[in-house]
Amino acid sequence: MLKQNKELFCFGIDAVLLANYAANFVQKEHKVMDLGCGNGIIPVLLSAKCAAGQIDGVELNKESAMLAKENIALNRLQHRLNIFCGDLRDYAEPWQKTRYDVVVSNPPYIKCADGKINNKVSLAAAKHELTCTLADVLLCAQRLLKAGGSFIMIHRTQRLAEIIEKMKQNHVEPKELLLVYPKAGKKSNLFLIRGIKGAKEWINVLPPLFIYDEQGQYTDEFKAFCRQNNES
Repeated sequence: MLKQNKELFCFGIDAVLLANYAANFVQKEHKVMDLGCGNGIIPVLLSAKCAAGQIDGVELNKESAMLAKENIALNRLQHRLNIFCGDLRDYAEPWQKTRYDVVVSNPPYIKCADGKINNKVSLAAAKHELTCTLADVLLCAQRLLKAGGSFIMIHRTQRLAEIIEKMKQNHVEPKELLLVYPKAGKKSNLFLIRGIKGAKEWINVLPPLFIYDEQGQYTDEFKAFCRQNNES
């Protein structure tokens, strides 16, 4: 159960993809952080998919952070989930002192110079890199991760080369890549990537994931992807 506010950014299939993929790498003893958690959708979904006892999220927008806390209470997850209202670029934030086993992020996809920016500030910041850039997210993830910890992100495929380069610059080595396609015959529009802090070079490219079939229904493989690791 999750409450949303249409005046704020509402989650889409990318959040579902990220939570289901990330759950493969979260163990019971792990501490998890979601950078830019919005209304709390990824922490809530992760709590149903894995047994981690501590899943945190940080969100800059005060209204979104309050909604995330409300969603955690609504699902009675206060004992496992915690939301911080703060700026991931501010290293004086108390939560920046914690070291995490897994850091996930569904960051703004679009550079400020690209595309029309929404007139609503909250929606604009969720889509465009107005309040944090890709470099900001990766630097924060690198700082928060334990040695050998996993950084897991979803992003637009058009920026894949740039993202791999910036991950390497932050000593988070790309280890696994999953290309996501709307349907067979279409170009990949999203990808999921997992990097490990301090790892050696070596990347495993998984078989592609197709979301819809020719009839516009979810494919069996996507349904199976979403059923995996369900702890509920």
